[in-house]
Amino acid sequence: MISFRYHIVSIVSVFLALAIGVALGGGPLKGEVDNTLVDQVKTDRQTKADLEAQITGLRSSNTFTDEFATTVAPGLIGDTLKGRAVTLVVLPTAQQSDVTALKDLVGVAGGSVGGTMRIGTQLVDAGNKQLVDELGNQLEGRATDVTIPSDASPYERIGALIARAIGTDYNGGKEVDGPATSILAGLSTTSLMSSEDKLTRRGSLVLFVTGPGQGSAEEQQGAATIVNTLVQAVDSATDGVVLAGPVASARADGQVKAVRDDVTAAREVSTVDSLGRTAGQVVTVMALAGQAAGRTGQYGAIDAADGAMPGAEGGTD
Repeated sequence: MISFRYHIVSIVSVFLALAIGVALGGGPLKGEVDNTLVDQVKTDRQTKADLEAQITGLRSSNTFTDEFATTVAPGLIGDTLKGRAVTLVVLPTAQQSDVTALKDLVGVAGGSVGGTMRIGTQLVDAGNKQLVDELGNQLEGRATDVTIPSDASPYERIGALIARAIGTDYNGGKEVDGPATSILAGLSTTSLMSSEDKLTRRGSLVLFVTGPGQGSAEEQQGAATIVNTLVQAVDSATDGVVLAGPVASARADGQVKAVRDDVTAAREVSTVDSLGRTAGQVVTVMALAGQAAGRTGQYGAIDAADGAMPGAEGGTD
């Protein structure tokens, strides 16, 4: 009986609600509701149109900036790397478009790219520390002209070996000799580092190209710490190193930020945080030329101690 009454009450309630809805929809509130909806639709359409106009404006502005940077680049960097051999080192999250553009700009500056190396994800994964340690110990015997402190960390050791394989302090670069070939083979076999194109000459300048962080905050921090160690090791055996990445790389847990936050590293290694736009790519080559002349600087848009470009504030001699 209770169940039957419950169902009757429920059915009556439904019909009553429908009746009220019909009454309101056809009554004096109908016009107000309709007008409110129409006004909201108009507002939304205008907001959408305004946002589309802003996006179009930003794209046009970016196009103008990129074209301007491309036009003035020869005057800014022409012959600044004349006679210099450069090795490019591409980190896992780097954008290929940046790598291609930087290769071209090194040529505009009068330099030559002796080869492009790719760092494998395994090398910047702190979970592979034992592999890095074991390989470093094996490869150390293949480069008797490299002095590695007995208390060096696995990444300091592997960084010194990478420096021997791809770099030199001789301006015009040096040939890829037996020890270099042996080290590169060991790195390639373990997928820690491979050659995108054949390394024909070890560079006196080394340009590391990175991208935005990947993985958890802990993983990004680990990768940033490893990269910081590697760039310092390579810098100590060459005429100079630049680490360039997008704006995101200069923010929390980013690889550019890790170098800038390390006082010792920031005195020796130059960084650029605006890769991705032509202007940032041009500034990267300017920073590379600065390293060739013995100047270090931190350039870009995010907490860049030396301004947007070399000469804006001055670098460290």
